[in-house]
Amino acid sequence: MKLLRSGWVLCWSMAMACAGLADEKPAASGEPAKTPYAPEDTSAPESVNDDPFSPAYTGVASRAKIPAQRGDEQRTRLRFRLEIWELETKAIALKLDEIHGPGDLASWRKELLADVTAKLVHAPVLGLDERTGMIAESIFERIYPTEYEPPELPPSNLDPKDAKPGNSAWERWLAAAGKHAVPTSFETRNTGQTIEAVVQPVRAEPGSWDASISLSVVDLPGMEHFGADELLIGMPAFTSARGRGIVRLTEGEWRIFSALEAPRKKLEAGAGTRSWLTLVQVDRVR
Repeated sequence: MKLLRSGWVLCWSMAMACAGLADEKPAASGEPAKTPYAPEDTSAPESVNDDPFSPAYTGVASRAKIPAQRGDEQRTRLRFRLEIWELETKAIALKLDEIHGPGDLASWRKELLADVTAKLVHAPVLGLDERTGMIAESIFERIYPTEYEPPELPPSNLDPKDAKPGNSAWERWLAAAGKHAVPTSFETRNTGQTIEAVVQPVRAEPGSWDASISLSVVDLPGMEHFGADELLIGMPAFTSARGRGIVRLTEGEWRIFSALEAPRKKLEAGAGTRSWLTLVQVDRVR
C-alpha cells in the first residue's frame, strides 16, 4: 500500500511539472534572450550616527552596505547629469516652439553655454551604476526660533516714575530685556540642494534608460517679522523648488525635465519673470 501511494505521488508530481512546461511560451524565433536585471541595491545604511549635534557623532555620514552579490554581477557604469538654467520665462516659451527633437535641444544648450547672460544655477553630476541608487546633497542647516517669551517686566526696585532719559538703571533694563522678545524654542531646516537618482536599462528600447529622479532646492531669502519692530520677533520664510518623477532618456541626449518659476529672492516680491529650466542626461562611462 505504501509503494502504491508513493508511486501515485510521483506520477502526480511529474504530471504537474509537464503541465507547467506546456504552459510556458517559447521565445519567438530570432528574439534575443532576455537578460535578467541585476537586483536593485536597497540595503539599509550602516548604523552610523550622523547628527552633528549628538555627543555620539563620529564625523562620518551614513554609508550604504555593499551587497554580497555585487561581486558576481555585471553593471553598466553611468554618468547622470542635471543642469538648472535661470532664464527669462518668455524667452523659454519662445524657444520651446523651435525645439522639435534632441538635436535642437543640444544646439540650444550650446547657445546657453556661450551666452554670458544665461545663468547656470546648479549642475550636479552623479557617477552611478545601473539599478544602484545614489543621493548627493549640499546642505546648510538653519536653526530658527519658533516660540518667544514677551519682554520682562521691570525689576521691583525700579520706580516707574523714574522712567525718563538719563536714568541709567532704566536704560540698562530697557536695552537688555525691556523691549525685546526672547526666543525659547528652536527648530532646524536644511537649506541647499539634494538630488537622488536610480537608472535602469529599457529592454524594449536598446540605448534607452529609465531614470527615477528626485531633486530639491531649499533656500532662505529672509525673515518675516511680527508685532512691533522693537520686539524682534522674526520667523524664517523658506523657498522650495522640487521635482520628482520617472523619465525615459536616450543615452547621451539631453531632455527637458521641468521649467518652473525661479525661487523668489525677496519676501515682498510677487511672481517673477524668470524661470528655472532643468535639463537631464544619462551617458555610459566608457
